[in-house]
Amino acid sequence: MHLTVTTPRGYLVQAEVDEISAPGALGEFGILPGHIPFMSVLKPGVLSYRGKDGLKQLAVGDGILQVARVSDGDKIDVLVNRGEHGKDVDRQAAERELGAADAELAKSKAESMAELKPLQDRRAWAAAQVDASDRTNAH
Repeated sequence: MHLTVTTPRGYLVQAEVDEISAPGALGEFGILPGHIPFMSVLKPGVLSYRGKDGLKQLAVGDGILQVARVSDGDKIDVLVNRGEHGKDVDRQAAERELGAADAELAKSKAESMAELKPLQDRRAWAAAQVDASDRTNAH
């Protein structure tokens, strides 16, 4: 399977992979060769993939994933608003950001989802970075 992960800044991953696990909006899901074609909305979390170089972890933000069958195999395209390799995460900075976002959410007096959304997005991205760092360092 050919995996491409793209952010607004360009390609983050272009690799041949054997399996993928992604943070879908309705829950985490896996993709193996021969998977049916489909699309899914992604939420911030950890996208994992296994290729010839072993298991890799990416922190990803909101986005979409599409699985397509092409003549030479399966193609998985991931478009996310941001992403970072787990090995490149500054864990201490991500933990500080997560703590700060949690504190702001706890004291927030937001009266609408529109007011809460930026804080929730900030917290979700920091949590994805911490989780990707943890998973990378566990392997």
